[in-house]
Amino acid sequence: MKIVLHLHLLLWPAVCGFTSENISRSSSDLARPTSSCTEDALALLSEAKALRQEASVLQEQLNREKEERIRKEREKVDNLIDLLLFHGMNPESNTSEKSKQQLLHTEEQVAQLLISKRMSFDMVNQCFDRIVEQANRPQSIDSCSPLLSLLLDAACQVDCIERKENPNKRWNGRVERDLRKKLFVLGYGIRIEDVQKKDAIRSITGEKDYF
Repeated sequence: MKIVLHLHLLLWPAVCGFTSENISRSSSDLARPTSSCTEDALALLSEAKALRQEASVLQEQLNREKEERIRKEREKVDNLIDLLLFHGMNPESNTSEKSKQQLLHTEEQVAQLLISKRMSFDMVNQCFDRIVEQANRPQSIDSCSPLLSLLLDAACQVDCIERKENPNKRWNGRVERDLRKKLFVLGYGIRIEDVQKKDAIRSITGEKDYF
């Protein structure tokens, strides 16, 4: 019994010293931030900043490309309108609106161009949208611009041709009907963008109108 007690007294200081030393070291390690963690955090912040700058430059480039694409598309449609509806037009000339009215094609001439130029519904629809966009007043069935009226009347002529007799196989035979419905909706103040969105959804879902 005395021997056991003596060994206990000898070992106790060593055990206590080992334990307190480890506890003290652990506390010190937790309390002191390491330089490597700080460097990693600064590196991440620098990388994030560089990525934001790169994304900003890329977005600006995309915006410029989008604007240029829209400009080219509008120019293409404007030239198409001049080709279909006017004769002797120079696309780069600054012809007045009054002069343009005097240069309008006849309904029959426009109908022939719709056939010979192999126009599709999408192409005529782009002309329709562009004319509405450039109009100085709201468009409706009862009050539309002479350009829209001429385009729709000519499209009606082509619609009336039997499909098998129409050399323009891209023509679907209901261009005038669909654009008249679009014009009818515009007369109630519905935005043309909403009409286009509905048309896109209908082309995907196959939904049909029953009027």
